[in-house]
Amino acid sequence: MPINKVSITINSRQYTVVAEESVEYIERLCEHINEKVESVIKGGQNVLGERPIVLAALNVCDEYYKSLDSAEHLTKQVKQHSDKNLKLQQMVKDLQKELDSVKSGQVSIEETELRAEAMSAKKELSDASNKITFLEGHIKTLENKIKELEDKYDKREKEIMEMIEES
Repeated sequence: MPINKVSITINSRQYTVVAEESVEYIERLCEHINEKVESVIKGGQNVLGERPIVLAALNVCDEYYKSLDSAEHLTKQVKQHSDKNLKLQQMVKDLQKELDSVKSGQVSIEETELRAEAMSAKKELSDASNKITFLEGHIKTLENKIKELEDKYDKREKEIMEMIEES
């Protein structure tokens, strides 16, 4: 990085700063320090010489350390949230696995409809089978009646023939 040489004024005193940072950045720092010096001068009595600069430096250091503490606190919060996020991501993965497992064992709507149709067809088949059994029994009864009637007819025919022969 290039080295910059910047002339700044703090509390009416001229300083030359040599740094790798940009000129704009160093000027912003100078403005901040001058604001702190003005704040010290406006708020205090008998603030002469280097005292305003020293007090301003103390205020800037105070801001710096409070910022560090705040950054440390925020870093801890980020870590806590990051840990919590990792746990939640694991929970999501576990729930997705469970959902996939449930889905794989789940019966689809089409399968449910097919099962219902199969059950209905099975019932119809059972009803038809019962009806066939009933009709077969009825046929047997009718066959027996036909046999009885045929026997009666044969017997009558035989009687009639015997009567005709006797006459």
